Amino acid sequence: MLSENDDLDFGRALVHKFFEYVQAGDPDAILGLTSAEATITLVPLGIRGLMANEGVAYFASLASAFPDLIVRIRRVFTATDGTAVAEVTIDGTQAGEFLGVVNQEKHFDLDQAWLLKIGPDQQIVAVTGYWDQNQLYRRLGVKRLDRITITALEQSATV
Repeated sequence: MLSENDDLDFGRALVHKFFEYVQAGDPDAILGLTSAEATITLVPLGIRGLMANEGVAYFASLASAFPDLIVRIRRVFTATDGTAVAEVTIDGTQAGEFLGVVNQEKHFDLDQAWLLKIGPDQQIVAVTGYWDQNQLYRRLGVKRLDRITITALEQSATV
């Protein structure tokens, strides 16, 4: 049986591995850290679903749009109930469409907070991400947030 400190150390190590795979752009490896029923909630996007579906789609899109993505873990807090909170900064240069925003080759950095719930089987059972979506849009060159003007849909309509 693991001690409380061993559980906390394992939780920190699992969080680091999770973000290592995010940076590597490897959604399948991320999925390997989660239980089959693991859920994801991306609060700024209003997305809730299964890691195997919505999670893989989000992380694949992130990797495709930002192939030079860097994830810097600033802090990790773990609790004895299996909850881990990570403060991270992601940065990279856009190389493809992301969340409807066409590629303008803009470099961005974005502070995020992630909540990972680790189950008794030592797998991640829930992931929740938080960030300022308006800041992300501004960093990607979207000028008006009430009417997103630089989107793939609008660009294809003008071609």
